[in-house]
Amino acid sequence: MGKKDRRTPQPAFVTLRDLPGTRVMFWVVGECPYCGERHLHPAGNLRTADPGERLGEVPAPCDPGRLYDLQLPPRPQRKKGKEARKKERRQGKAGSGWDLDE
Repeated sequence: MGKKDRRTPQPAFVTLRDLPGTRVMFWVVGECPYCGERHLHPAGNLRTADPGERLGEVPAPCDPGRLYDLQLPPRPQRKKGKEARKKERRQGKAGSGWDLDE
């Protein structure tokens, strides 16, 4: 197997914040994949801009020669409902294999 290409952009998960008292929005990288620090990237005007257009590959402020990919964090998986848990329990009891006559 070959080595992983070190120049491929690393994912950086972001949150959208606004600057209080202004109309400016920023994408905040909580932890940079390269240096571990927090970075800010302008996302546009609060009223007119679509901040989603600013997501994607951008140069890292700590090392402009390297790129990272601004991404929204993954959503957590939904929990199963009460009925689905009951159904799983019933299926588990039916196939427990406790037949002693064998």
